[in-house]
Amino acid sequence: MRFGVRGVAMLQVWLLVFGFIGVVGMMGIVSGGSYPIYTSAKGMLSPDKLWVSDGVGWEAVGSPAGKGILAEVPGTVNLPTTASDSYLSGIFKMTPGSGPSALVSGLQWAALAYFAGTMLGDMFGMDEGNSEALGMSLAAGLGVYKAFSSYTTGTGALAKGGSIVSNAGWIGLGVGVLVFALMYKDVEMKVVTFDCMPWQAPNGGDSCEVCNDDDLPCSEYRCKALGQACEIVNEGTEEERCVYVNPRDVDPPIIKPNYDELSTGHEYKNVKNSPPGPGFEIVNVATEDGCLMAFTPLEFGLVTDEPAQCKIDFNHTTKFDDMTAFFGGSNLYSYNHSDVFSLPGAAELLGSGFVLENGKDMMFYVRCKDKNGNENSAEYAVNFCIDPSPDTTAPRIDATSIVNEGCVAEDVDSAEVIFYVNEPSECKWSFQDQDYDLMESDMSCSSSYQQVNALQLFGCSTELTGIPRDGATYYVRCKDQPGEEENDRNENGESFEFSLRGSTGLVLSELRPNGSISGGVSPAPVELYVETMFGCDEGQAVCEWSSDGVNYIQFFDTNNEDGIHTQRLDLTDGEHQYYVKCVDGGGNLVEDVAEFEVDIDSSPPMIARVYEEGDMLKIVTIRDSECSYSFDDCVFSFEQGVEMPYGNTTIHVAEWNEEETYYIKCRDEFLNEGAECSIIVRPTSNFL
Repeated sequence: MRFGVRGVAMLQVWLLVFGFIGVVGMMGIVSGGSYPIYTSAKGMLSPDKLWVSDGVGWEAVGSPAGKGILAEVPGTVNLPTTASDSYLSGIFKMTPGSGPSALVSGLQWAALAYFAGTMLGDMFGMDEGNSEALGMSLAAGLGVYKAFSSYTTGTGALAKGGSIVSNAGWIGLGVGVLVFALMYKDVEMKVVTFDCMPWQAPNGGDSCEVCNDDDLPCSEYRCKALGQACEIVNEGTEEERCVYVNPRDVDPPIIKPNYDELSTGHEYKNVKNSPPGPGFEIVNVATEDGCLMAFTPLEFGLVTDEPAQCKIDFNHTTKFDDMTAFFGGSNLYSYNHSDVFSLPGAAELLGSGFVLENGKDMMFYVRCKDKNGNENSAEYAVNFCIDPSPDTTAPRIDATSIVNEGCVAEDVDSAEVIFYVNEPSECKWSFQDQDYDLMESDMSCSSSYQQVNALQLFGCSTELTGIPRDGATYYVRCKDQPGEEENDRNENGESFEFSLRGSTGLVLSELRPNGSISGGVSPAPVELYVETMFGCDEGQAVCEWSSDGVNYIQFFDTNNEDGIHTQRLDLTDGEHQYYVKCVDGGGNLVEDVAEFEVDIDSSPPMIARVYEEGDMLKIVTIRDSECSYSFDDCVFSFEQGVEMPYGNTTIHVAEWNEEETYYIKCRDEFLNEGAECSIIVRPTSNFL
């Protein structure tokens, strides 16, 4: 593969060489063939004369006497015998075909220079790209030099005084330097991490009183945003204020180990709280020297006597803000702080930038800061040692990017999967459970300790193929310590089994509302209802909605086993359109659009008809409602009246009584009702 790359590189070099020589030749700077050479002969052949060669003879230009060709012999030029400088006298011999010969010569020397340059680059520790740059620059420079210096041969004016030939070395050097400058790359690998932390108000509370001005009301949010020590007092009264709580606090947090947050099989030793104590030790009770096992998760915690932020670092620092990371990855002010580490072996830490003492001892440094900005001036040290014995433990797969026994989308038969290993490793997979060396498919793995992720794991990615509908099992094995001697590496004796299955498509079986719906208040509450079926998990999915088809919001109630998803919307009168999309655990996607109209009527229900039937008073409303009545007057609340069956219908009845007057009030499902009666009915049997 490397030879192929270098072959392409040589082609690029010679395209550059040919192009350069061609341009120079077209400009008439190089002799040979049919290209003329112009040279100033002042002080050489004859004073104040310009002599021109056309490849056949010399002609003096710029003088009345300068006419005619001095020699007509093809291929040779006889210089004038009257030359004032005997050094320039003699015969200049033209060599037919010297251009191709020069290029062949340049190519031969360039090839040697290229391979010599790449070998020197490798010897000096250059990366492959810069070794290529060195080889190509030497090839280009030496090739151009040899091409120009070999382009013409012989004695006489051009051979001894021509500017191109005499400066071929400088031209070759310039071309070589230019090629190297264009191709050289200064490559440096850096690991960049980005932590998305909650925003925190500034320390202290010097600005708390700003919240109490009369321009805007002071809310709890505004108050706490002005400072960590700002609090609302006298809440709910006329004297509610935002004040600086405990401004006299000038003491840093007191740090202690958290005995509830410590990995099983470990103990805290030599504990001294801070301030003023220096810290504590963590020991492994299962080992004779108390050293912790490499590449094994370690969890430990701290407790502070007040809400505080805590930071941790592997190196000495002078203040809180100089420290590298927040303890546990959180910048929240709290009493309890915990973190989990997967410790590398002692050998892996050598030269890594981590502080090692006595060959295998390590130390974490901790500081905490309270809401007033008081921080520990002295570092709180957590001491431990890593077992220095050779690593004899095989790597362990702790997590996968796709859940084991999961599924993929419909009509998909392959999936990109990342296997997370507890130490830098090389991994392979196969459809058969077999030894690591026999497995056919390699993975792309994080092979250095600096590539650890936030969970202290190392990723190995691959594409698993051939996923059938009923599922397939894949066998994965890993080998640790990449780059070490094979005898020192550990590999899995048993395979990690991983399964994936195909799926049917996800179906959106019901979407509501549709058509026209009524409301009694603006905006009216409307429930967006979705039901999904099939897919990877029998309809279980996550649904989102959007009013514009671009910006989506997740349903309030979604990802349920029954496949039902709901979202409340508060809408005004008119037509509405909502886009809905749902996706399940395998990536099956289904989309639809709900179109409906909201009709808001805030008036109380109207009575369309009143009559007597079978000794019953019956009234008919224009929409579903509930009604009640009184025999006294219209001054009664709905609940105080006598309820008329039936609620939430358009027909309502009461016992017929000719001796009473019915004062009736009706209200709809939105509780819209009037202050006056909906109708007053006076029964009688004599209509005349």
